[in-house]
Amino acid sequence: MRRRRGGFTLLEVLAALAVLGLVLLSLTQGVQFGLRAWRTQSTTDTRQTELEAMDRTLRLLVERTIGGDWLKDRGALRGGPMALDLVTVLPPWPGGPPDPTVNAWLEVNARHQLVLRWVPLPHAQWLGQRQVPLTTVLMEGVARLELSYWQMEKGGGGTWMRGWTDIEPPALVRMRVIFPPGDPRHWPDIVAEPRLSRALS
Repeated sequence: MRRRRGGFTLLEVLAALAVLGLVLLSLTQGVQFGLRAWRTQSTTDTRQTELEAMDRTLRLLVERTIGGDWLKDRGALRGGPMALDLVTVLPPWPGGPPDPTVNAWLEVNARHQLVLRWVPLPHAQWLGQRQVPLTTVLMEGVARLELSYWQMEKGGGGTWMRGWTDIEPPALVRMRVIFPPGDPRHWPDIVAEPRLSRALS
């Protein structure tokens, strides 16, 4: 009986290479899948953080509405179906104004940005040219902002209005941020109560 010499035949080497190739292919696909999942999760987390920050900002703007007799013939909060004008206290942020009491306007501009425009609230009559509003972008890629205002009725109940011009603020403000078709972002309606402060009397 002939003794087999040491080493591998060509057929064995080819079979080993084929198995190794399959193993490497599986490992590569697993790594690629893991990287895609990590990027997707990272993007989702970033979007979620941005949406939560927007939610907190919009709520605080409405909840910190400031009123008082010094406003004379206008209400502290006025708005239409797509824009909001209010006297409020800005949420704090690094580099923010020393006096956060402002007259602010909330809307979606032509570049599909949800923006907050604001000027410091004067404590006296303006002399000369009024200050140019400063603009802060709250969210990019927004199709539109839909606003409605809850009007209480005598005897209970109420109805949502598409605009508000009364001196007294509405009981609630509902803000709906609409994203373009195909955009994966979605956020439930933001409903906030103007807790009218009269700190500036």
